[in-house]
Amino acid sequence: MQIDFYEEYPTEENLEKLRFLKHPTKLFVAAHSLEEFQELEKKVKRIKKDAIVGYWPILNKSDGYWISPFSNPSALGKCFEELNSIKNPLLIDLELPLKKKLFMKNLKYFSKNKKLIKQFLEKNQKRITTAEFPVLSFFKKTIGLNYDIKTEKSLMWYSSMIPAIVNSHIKRKLFRIKDKTNYSVSLGTIATGVLGNEPILPPDELKKDLNFVKNAGFDKVIIFRLGGLNQKYINIINHFQDK
Repeated sequence: MQIDFYEEYPTEENLEKLRFLKHPTKLFVAAHSLEEFQELEKKVKRIKKDAIVGYWPILNKSDGYWISPFSNPSALGKCFEELNSIKNPLLIDLELPLKKKLFMKNLKYFSKNKKLIKQFLEKNQKRITTAEFPVLSFFKKTIGLNYDIKTEKSLMWYSSMIPAIVNSHIKRKLFRIKDKTNYSVSLGTIATGVLGNEPILPPDELKKDLNFVKNAGFDKVIIFRLGGLNQKYINIINHFQDK
């Protein structure tokens, strides 16, 4: 099984966790600009030469933080312009804005932004992973968080954050996906993210989730996030990668 990682806070301390991984991996590092990403890429390569470094673009919180039709249009346009100038794998994190007031503020740009996102995904689909919620497909398409484009779709199943009844629903949905070629599953969370209060998934629960994903027929997962790794998680991850 291929096990890749997100890193929302690519500090020296968090990136050093790459040294514990004995298999090749892809790391999506969050950055606010191309210049910042390229410096991070150099640091990652110094730590683990065989790592594939993907760019996870994030906007300023005042611009939406994640990518959606409700993002600030100028920030979105600048972001895509920078991404077009490199060949790295990309993570496009399709989520609603961190600041809810942006829904109304940027509503007038919704159609323009949605079209811009779709065009960018179409042009770069072979190198893009889109992080998406695994439920409410029609609703996601309507609000521009899902597109019928053959990117790799990483379905965010963060079981530590979701009530049991919703977890059960997501597991059924994951199992029903027939052609899993363009899918991976995002697991976690093993460290907090931008919300600051994400519940942590214990190592034994990560093992259960990895077993489920494998038995459901997926051959790739992305774990949120690298900085949460400790020896217990690493032992589990190495076990699944060795198989």
